[in-house]
Amino acid sequence: MRKALFLVLLMALASAEFMIDRVDVTISDIQGDGSAEVTEHIKFVMFGNHSNSVYDGGIAKNSLTYWSTNTGLKEVKMHINSGVADIREFRLRPQPRTRCNPIQGICHGELVLDYRAYPSYNDTMQSEPIPGTGIFTVEQYKPRTKRYTINSDALAFTTTSEGSIVLEENTHLTIELPPESILMDVNPLPTGEELEPPCHVDELSWNDIVLVKFALEFEVEEGIDKEISDFFTGFTVAISTTLSTPEGFALVALVVILIASYFYIIMSKRRGEE
Repeated sequence: MRKALFLVLLMALASAEFMIDRVDVTISDIQGDGSAEVTEHIKFVMFGNHSNSVYDGGIAKNSLTYWSTNTGLKEVKMHINSGVADIREFRLRPQPRTRCNPIQGICHGELVLDYRAYPSYNDTMQSEPIPGTGIFTVEQYKPRTKRYTINSDALAFTTTSEGSIVLEENTHLTIELPPESILMDVNPLPTGEELEPPCHVDELSWNDIVLVKFALEFEVEEGIDKEISDFFTGFTVAISTTLSTPEGFALVALVVILIASYFYIIMSKRRGEE
């Protein structure tokens, strides 16, 4: 029985031209609007001269469709759902073949993907994001504190029939939290970690696990200087927006008249006193 299974495995490997080796997905540089940088390293093994030729032919291509079609690997994709997050600044960088063994006829290849994932907006002013979009939902929890909650629908990994995310043994998900953040809740716990929120942690990582009812929540408290800066920025934007309207022009004219009248009265009084 074992011998038969071994032969089946050998036949499968012999017929396969590409096989996934490891997938690393890292979410970092999380901003106040919930946007984040995503970097993916998709590594695989190639068997035979044809696969090597296909790989070399795609080195100069920035098309993810080319790679998913020609490798036939379901993991050659973005692991952030572009239907939920607004993907921008996408780059695909195929790396040169490495660790080639002419006797066994195998080589190793790697695709590096990096892009930014934003929430979606209904208007060009981008005032309020559409609920349920982006990797994180951001809530102004307190005057200077924002609460970030992960949107698991934005993750495009394999899922169970119940919708739970499946991370296989060779698939790693890492989330780097902002330096000033406090972890409030996480489930399941990161692989090999024993955490007791609330606490500070630099990064969280999972692999070889089913993320049942996946939850991640952390808070970031901004300094008073940031609040003051945001106030003056908003004030400046409001003035600029007002001045761009006909009413704004009339308001500026009125202010100029009032200031001129004030100085005229002051100067008249001084001349009368003389």
